[in-house]
Amino acid sequence: MRRRSSQLVEWWRSVGLGAALAGVCCLTLAACSDITSLKQEAPGRINAGDLEKPESAALLVESAVGDFECALGDYIVAAGLVGDELANANLANRLWDFDRRTILPTNTVYSTESCEGVGGQADPTVYTTLSTARFDADNALRLLDGWTDEQVPGRIGLIATAAAYAGYSLVLLGEGMCSAALDVGPELSPAQVLTEAEARFTRAIDAATTAGDDQTLNLALLGRARARLGLGNLAGAGADAALIPAGFRVDATYSGAKTQRENLVFTSLYRDLLHTVDVPFRDVTFGGDPDPRVAVVDAGTTGADAATEIFQALKYPSIDSPIPVARWEEAQLILAEADVAAGDVGGAVGIINTLHTNADIPAYGGGTPEEVKGQVIEERRRELFLEGQRLGDIIRYGLSLFPAPGAPFPAGASTSGVYGTQVCFPLPTVERDNNPNIGG
Repeated sequence: MRRRSSQLVEWWRSVGLGAALAGVCCLTLAACSDITSLKQEAPGRINAGDLEKPESAALLVESAVGDFECALGDYIVAAGLVGDELANANLANRLWDFDRRTILPTNTVYSTESCEGVGGQADPTVYTTLSTARFDADNALRLLDGWTDEQVPGRIGLIATAAAYAGYSLVLLGEGMCSAALDVGPELSPAQVLTEAEARFTRAIDAATTAGDDQTLNLALLGRARARLGLGNLAGAGADAALIPAGFRVDATYSGAKTQRENLVFTSLYRDLLHTVDVPFRDVTFGGDPDPRVAVVDAGTTGADAATEIFQALKYPSIDSPIPVARWEEAQLILAEADVAAGDVGGAVGIINTLHTNADIPAYGGGTPEEVKGQVIEERRRELFLEGQRLGDIIRYGLSLFPAPGAPFPAGASTSGVYGTQVCFPLPTVERDNNPNIGG
């Protein structure tokens, strides 16, 4: 196994041999994960350099996509706990800091664990998994740039896919981290990370256009719209979002084949009973009618702590339930927000009511620009429930926290501290201590 520079001190790269070859990066101090996208056990290992050759290009890109899918599920649970979508039902205190909003940079769960977690128990991690996915996608781009079209059939299309998934990994880092670093580089603010994401999406858009790959083109356009929204470029975000066709959707896929392939939202809420849907997302209605976009049921049982009542989201009813990465409804909500900013309140109301019609709930009557923007934010809360968007919205819009800071934090039958105000994941201590380009 050879060394590569990494997000922390160095990357260790491992490769498995199954029916096909694939590789996945991992950080030091974190367990290396097996390839997630090929869904097969690896009976042997080879040096990563043996994989970095033109005939393995498609497998490298597929690996990066699989790493992102793993990271997405982890991020949704972790960010859901920090936000107001999920609440703790775990007796162990490993995850209390997430729900309590008292995350310390020394917390190893979010900072250094892999998708496999500890002892096969997958806890929701953030920094390692997203950094792994980002590195693998960028590394595939680097290699593809050094190869020719003759060496790699469909090279431009692979470039588009790798760049798009690098962008989505960066978007989640930018939305959820207080700061981050790339490839032993300097500490970056969320805006700087989102700027990196926008650049990857632009690369993907150009490549997908050349390749005639409409699916990846729309994936990248919507990703760039999301990055631009986070950067405050509403006009640019709206312009990209307006290009997304009705019915567009790209999912992350999952299975029960191995731990890192599982839909972690399902395993947390259904199988392991570690978390519950939080109060703000129970019994959500509009005009007196239940909103099916936030369908939640009382499981009639308590969680692993034997005290917290479990409420389960019907959105992910099985271990292999897909999770949306990007879809038309998100694009419409970005466009609605851009419309309000541009003074087209009627256009935003029309978008909201199209979504209501599709969900079979009563129409929204409109209001002042401020009221309509507030409704757009509320529509995002409902439409994008448990899709990894809510925490970024809480931070971007400065939304009120639930439970309120200072409220007692219940941990099973006891109380353990109070809710805090930490709504982003801090740069991990292990990064700060080992990255020579970041002050201690």
